[in-house]
Amino acid sequence: MPPAMAPAGGPYRALLKHALRPRQQRILLLCALATHILTCAALGAPLALVRASTLVGTAAILALVLLPLLLERRHRLIYAPDVPAAPTPAVTRGAHWLDLLRCAPAWTRAGRQAGAAALFAVLSRASRRTHGTGATLAPATYVASHGAHYVNETFLVLVYLAACAGALLAWSDARHTPRACWNVPPFDPDAALHPVSLRVRTLRTLGVRVPRALALLPWLAAPYGTYLATRDAFWSAVLRVVGVDTVVRPYVVPSFRPAFRPGHMLLAVLPPLALVLVLFALAHTLFDVYWTHPLPAAPARDPNATLLAGLHDPHPFFAAHAYSELVRIAMYDAPRRAVLFADVQRLHGRPVAWHAVATACIQRLDAFLAEPRAAPAPPAPPARTDAPRAPDAPREAAPSIWTALAQGPRPAPAAPRAAPAAPAAATPSAGPTLYNVLRIAVYAVRAALARVLRAVPSDAKHALVPQALHLAFTAPSPTLVLDAELLAPRAVVCWAALGLEHLVAASLTEDAYGSVQKDVARVVRALLRAHERLQGVQQRVERAALDADHQLVREARVVRGALREVGADAATFSTTYAPFFHELQTTWQAHYAGLDAALAHSAQQIVQTFAPYGIET
Repeated sequence: MPPAMAPAGGPYRALLKHALRPRQQRILLLCALATHILTCAALGAPLALVRASTLVGTAAILALVLLPLLLERRHRLIYAPDVPAAPTPAVTRGAHWLDLLRCAPAWTRAGRQAGAAALFAVLSRASRRTHGTGATLAPATYVASHGAHYVNETFLVLVYLAACAGALLAWSDARHTPRACWNVPPFDPDAALHPVSLRVRTLRTLGVRVPRALALLPWLAAPYGTYLATRDAFWSAVLRVVGVDTVVRPYVVPSFRPAFRPGHMLLAVLPPLALVLVLFALAHTLFDVYWTHPLPAAPARDPNATLLAGLHDPHPFFAAHAYSELVRIAMYDAPRRAVLFADVQRLHGRPVAWHAVATACIQRLDAFLAEPRAAPAPPAPPARTDAPRAPDAPREAAPSIWTALAQGPRPAPAAPRAAPAAPAAATPSAGPTLYNVLRIAVYAVRAALARVLRAVPSDAKHALVPQALHLAFTAPSPTLVLDAELLAPRAVVCWAALGLEHLVAASLTEDAYGSVQKDVARVVRALLRAHERLQGVQQRVERAALDADHQLVREARVVRGALREVGADAATFSTTYAPFFHELQTTWQAHYAGLDAALAHSAQQIVQTFAPYGIET
């Protein structure tokens, strides 16, 4: 980092936070409108749009549910961007699920979102005018046989399933997102290259996330079935604690006089549960898109110094916005490029602007997929020298027996005084937490399954667990491997390469001082090194995918041979199906082919541009 640069990108961070305030306000406004419209649509009453209770409920949901959720994500984005990495990279689907179960931040996020979803269910029903004998989802219903109001069992089931839906949505997002992108959403490289409005990007992302969120509804059958199986035992235990004829009972335990209809209850809670999933997916989508969309250039007193502070910022979020601004300047802003090329005066020790920009981009390219540096070796012990040894100090002569007799008997040596006992340190509580209990349960289940599988003969094991099912959980998943290594730095590396390419190309006609020519060779070498490392990752993942597909081909051949022996039709089992290689191709073309093309094309374009001028690259 240049010596005269502001530390940690201070001016750029302040400028970016100020520029993002209108977007934060727009996120809250859109969340409020979506909450009001969706809740009124779930009620099926057009007049609810202008009803005072509905407006109060929308304001309460926005203030108590969505606003804390968005503020918590903003805090993690700005102040805690790093998530502790897994001890071993999870490259298989089975290892990925186990890694999520062992990940404490994943449980924390799931718990917070479950609480927010449960609070949303309570507020959405409590603020509606649904308190009556015919209100299915009212918090309390009037029971004629008791002559009093009792808490509604359907309402309690709705709150319980809403919490499960919120936790499931958090787990789904964690499963589809690598750890490096949990707190800092991944940037889209095309957003800066091809200007697209926020509305288009938001609708495009919602088209992917909302169906994925609604696909979680069938999974709620598991917690609902658990409630049906334990309903009698659960409420009996609650009654033993609360009491049968107490004042608290109507507010805690529902009445069991009305007939229990589980099918009718499930149909009643499905629309609010779908509303919870859609609204939370909408809030997260608005946050991800609005916070990662490139910003227009903001006025600054010293634009070059501000841009350089952002390029050297260690925070991935602020650095990504700085690189998106750099690629916009390099591709579309000729006056801003002229200011950049004209800044060649080394005032107060500040480096040349182009040299600092090129250095920042090259550092990003060199850090891309680079091997971690080994820890420095401990210093070697000092070598022994043959210098003469210093003489030892003279020792006192031992007293003779006559001297000891003349002195008389010596007192017995005092027993060593015991050191004062240190105050007992406060030991941490050993009480089992939910995370520890679940982790122990997962380990116990894994050990039991491994012991059972070891006892099963190989032929029976092959019949019980087919090779295709075994590989689906144990073979390296191309999507998981590529996303874990490439998704987080993808946008910054792509923007750094394209920014260098267009700045170098524009320097032929706009660089009056020739400051770019001296760095052309090292720019090309950095681009080629990054491209070689990217190709190495692709080839490594491709080899793993082909190995897994070859095992499936051998499995299909065995099945076809067995079917042919018994006279059955074996043509339905194809030996050319390659799911892992197809997954690799789909993921690469959708997310990383643009990065590959940007690195290769940038180096090739710079070489072709400067070849006629005899400049060595």
